[in-house]
Order: sequence, then structure tokens, then C-alpha cells
Amino acid sequence: MEIKRKYPWLVALMCVFAVLSIGLIKSPISIIPFESRASTTPVNISARNFIPVDMNKEFQAKKTRLIVIEDFQAIMLNNNRSLHVYLPPSYYDDKEKKFPVLYVHDGKSVFEVSDWSKESLNMHTQADKLISEGKIKEIIIVGIDNIGELRTSEYSHWDGVDMGEPVLGKGDLYEDFVINDVKPFIDKNFRTLADRDNTALMGASIGGLATFNIGFRHSEVFSKLAMLSPYLGWGDNKLYDMLSTGVYKDKKPLKIWIDVGSKEDSFVNMAANGVLLLMNNGYKYSDELVAYEAPDGEHSERFWAQRIESVLLFLFGNIGKPESMKLYVDNKIYLSDKAIKHINSVVTYDSGFIMTEVLANYSVEKPDLLKIAGFGGGLLPLAEGVTKITVKSSTGLTAQESITILK
Repeated sequence: MEIKRKYPWLVALMCVFAVLSIGLIKSPISIIPFESRASTTPVNISARNFIPVDMNKEFQAKKTRLIVIEDFQAIMLNNNRSLHVYLPPSYYDDKEKKFPVLYVHDGKSVFEVSDWSKESLNMHTQADKLISEGKIKEIIIVGIDNIGELRTSEYSHWDGVDMGEPVLGKGDLYEDFVINDVKPFIDKNFRTLADRDNTALMGASIGGLATFNIGFRHSEVFSKLAMLSPYLGWGDNKLYDMLSTGVYKDKKPLKIWIDVGSKEDSFVNMAANGVLLLMNNGYKYSDELVAYEAPDGEHSERFWAQRIESVLLFLFGNIGKPESMKLYVDNKIYLSDKAIKHINSVVTYDSGFIMTEVLANYSVEKPDLLKIAGFGGGLLPLAEGVTKITVKSSTGLTAQESITILK
């Protein structure tokens, strides 16, 4: 009480400091508008009635950051669909600022719940989090809807078979839609950095194949590609031939992300083949090309969502420095195994970025029991026993595991 009577200015200063301290220790994520599902209801508007965002008084007043543009026409495909647009936190604060753009196939599940899996990538919440932490640039994200029954056809640049039924590939027409309908509309109506260096494309499953084809055919439009569990083997593995001896053999100026879940069976091999061919064509691993095998990952949005932060860091941020490495490998393998087991060496960076190290050096304590060979650390059991394996990453990190070989 004596301090309060004699030094009221000191008490006031202490109160101000206390308030500021509370604000300083509060987690940055607490200020994110898109923390919860309750706050993510988008504003729907018809493409026919759309005017540039900077001229839309309602959007300006409400600072609308999730917009669904309905009945958007694909001219060459002669059909309509919706576009789903996310605007970054400062979009309405600086009327001169322009932003990079990430275009994503299967647009509804980018921010909302997919009709197919009832899951979502929740990219708006993840982008806001990374932006608030200063880890990535502010970006615009555009989700492009698929048309259910036409999805496989539109995402395929060549014919194939899906669920036993022949599919006529219309990927060239979908490609025209993305480049000549969607992108010009977005560039006209939003403040974008429209050059290739600031334009990225992303897709999952056969949407990953569409991303690969569109990106490689139009590297003058896109500089960054992200493919989640891509269906690279579609249509009798034609893509691999194109990478080996065909039109994709020549290296393009692209930054490429490829991932897959460890439980996705044949997709793991498809991803590994694609990564190996790209490296053979000159792409520098961990710089121009990154791969990630997600432990226990499956083939749906719920699992892809777990990789989105790393995707955004790779495409639009700074991945930081490698911090630790963990080995995911079966600790028991059998001489009778027909399928070759492999080591998944997962490196975590100080930014939270995660990738699989495919350039590691491998050594075996008892080489008469086990051999490590091939791309990605394939395990070849030679005799029964227990041995230790040591993996050293290209960044100098080291990890060890014990392996038991059984009959």
C-alpha cells in the first residue's frame, strides 16, 4: 500500500507491463481467424455476378477470406464447377500488395469436407498458422472442384482403366481449363503475382498425376509442383517412359514435392520410381526435389492433411535446418520374405518440415547377416541373427536400429 500511495506512476507502469506480458506470451495461433471449423463458413457467389474483390464492398467490409465462386465455366470441357478461394490475413490491409498463388485440384476438400471421404485438407488453418509464425509467405490458395464421375477422365492425359472400366483421358482439355480459364480469372479478380516464379500447382492421387503432367508441359506457367500420393503408374506406366526416354526426360526449372503413405501399397513403389527417375534426370534432392514417406499414412485427405505444413514450407517458405532423424523399419524380417523391406529415414527440421532422406549412407554391424542395397535402403536378409544398422544422412545426422533376421 505504501508503494501505491508514494509511487502511483510505478503501479500504473507495472500494470501496463503485466498486460503487455500476457499478450507477448500468448501463442501466435490464438490470433488466427481460422482456428476452428465454426469460423470457416465461406461466402458463396456466382461467377456470373463476380466482380474484382477490391471493388466488392461486402467483401471489403467483412474482410471475407474464404470465397466459393459457383458455376464457373470450363469452356473447352463444356461444363461448370466451383472454385474455392482462400485469401491471406493481410489481403484487405494493403491494397497494393500482391500474392503468390497455389492452385489445388479436388477443390472442395481443400478447405471444406470432401463429398467422397468426408475429410478435409484444412489448408486455410494450416496456411494461417505458418503465416502467423512467419514461416511462409502470405499466399492465395485456389481449390478447383472436380466433377465426380468425370474426375478420372479430366485428370488423365492418356487413356487407362479404372475399376475395370476403360477411361478416355481428357487431361489436355482440363489443362486448358486451368491455364486459360481459371488462372486468368484469378489474376484479373484478385491481387496476384501472376508470373511463373509465384505460381504453384498441387494435387493428390490421380490429381497428383494431373499436377505432374500440367506442370511439366507448362513450366512457363508453374514453377512449383506438389504431388500427394500421386498415381504415377496410371495407364500402363506411361509416365515413366516419358521420364526415361520421352518428352519429360529433359530437366525443367521446377521445384517438386512427392509424398506417399507407408500403407499405400503400390503407391509407395510408384512414388519411389518417380523420384529415382527425376534424380536421374538431374533434379537435386532436398533442393529442387523432396520426397516423404509418411509412416502409417493412408490414401485420404485426413492423412494428406498431416503433410500440408511441410508442403507449404517447401513451396513458399524456409525449411530451416535439419534437427533429427528417425528410422522407420521393420525390426523383424524373414529370410522367406518375398517383398523387399526398406528403411524410411525421416528427417525433421527446426521449422517442423519433414522429409525422407534418400541419399543416406548405410552400414551393417554384421554384413554376413544383412545387406542394404538399392534406392532408398532396401534390406536383403542373408542369414538368421541380430545385427545393428547405422544410417548417416547427407546432412550429417546419424540414427541406428537393431534388426532381427528370422527363418
